[in-house]
Amino acid sequence: MIDDRQILVAPIQGWTDHVWRTAHAQVFGAAEAYYAPFMRVEHGSIRPRDLRDLLPENNTGIYVVPQVLACRPNDMERMLQAVVDMGYAEVNINLGCPHTPVARKGYGAGMLARPEALASLAQTISQTTLKVSLKMRLGWDDANQWRNVLPLMEVLPIDHVVMHYRLGTQQYRGETLSQFIDETLRDIPVPVFLNGDIDSIATVEALLSRYPQAAGVMVGRALVADPAMLCPDRSLPENYRRFHDLLYDAYSVELTGGDHQLLGKLQALWERLLPDADRRARKAIHKATSLDRYHQAVSQLFDAL
Repeated sequence: MIDDRQILVAPIQGWTDHVWRTAHAQVFGAAEAYYAPFMRVEHGSIRPRDLRDLLPENNTGIYVVPQVLACRPNDMERMLQAVVDMGYAEVNINLGCPHTPVARKGYGAGMLARPEALASLAQTISQTTLKVSLKMRLGWDDANQWRNVLPLMEVLPIDHVVMHYRLGTQQYRGETLSQFIDETLRDIPVPVFLNGDIDSIATVEALLSRYPQAAGVMVGRALVADPAMLCPDRSLPENYRRFHDLLYDAYSVELTGGDHQLLGKLQALWERLLPDADRRARKAIHKATSLDRYHQAVSQLFDAL
C-alpha cells in the first residue's frame, strides 16, 4: 500500500495459482489482494481445477478475490453461487482476457464489443450478494468500448474497476494507451486501479504520483518475473531459492502425474521467472530431461545470482 492506495496482484493463467500465491506471501510478504485466475464453465460444469484453486484451505493467510469468466447468464449464476458457497465475499468479473479464441466467442475483452451481452449478464450479476468488481481493457478493437460498461454501473453496485490500458487485439504487445488514463479516471464513477506494464516499485510510485485520483495499481507479469518487485530489499538469492523450493515442494504434492508432469510445470514457470538470471543455467533448466538435471541447473542459477 502506498499513501492508502492498494497494490493488487493480477490473475495470470498458469502462474498465479494458490501454490504461487501462498509461496509469494510467505517469502515476499502478502499483497493487499491476490486476484485468482478466472473460473470458467466447460461442458456444463465449473472446471474442477478452478474450484480446487479457490478452496479456502488452499488460500490461508492471504486475501483472495475469485474471478469469473462468462458470457452466458446461466454460467455466471452457477459460478457466482460457487463463490458464495466457498465463503467468499467478493468476486471479480473478467472483461479483459485478450486470448483470441476466448474473446471471439464473446468472453473477456470480446464482451466489450457486445453491449447487449453485457446487459444480459448485468441482470444475473445484480442478484448476487457479493461485492463485485470488473477487470477490463479499454476495448476489444476500439479504445472507446469501455464506455459500453458505464450503463452497467447505473444498475449494478460495482465496487471498483481494474483497467488494463490496452485493446484486446493488442494482446500484451505494443505500448499501453496511457492517453486514456485521465479520461477513464474522470468518467468511470467508481474507483479505478491502473494496470498494464507496471514493472517496478518506482513505476508504481510514479503512476500514483501522476494520477492521485487512482485507487491504486494492479501488477502482474513483472511480479511473476521478479516476485520481489514490490519489496526490493528482499531481492536476495536465498529468498528466490526459498520461493522456488516452496513451489517445488507444493507442486510435488499437487501434481500426481509423475516426474514428467512436475518437470514440465517447473520449466514453464522458468519461462517468466528471473528472466535476467544466468543464461546458461536458464537454458540448462529448459533442456533438463530429469529432475536430477533440473536441480543441478537450478542450483547453478541460484549460485550465480
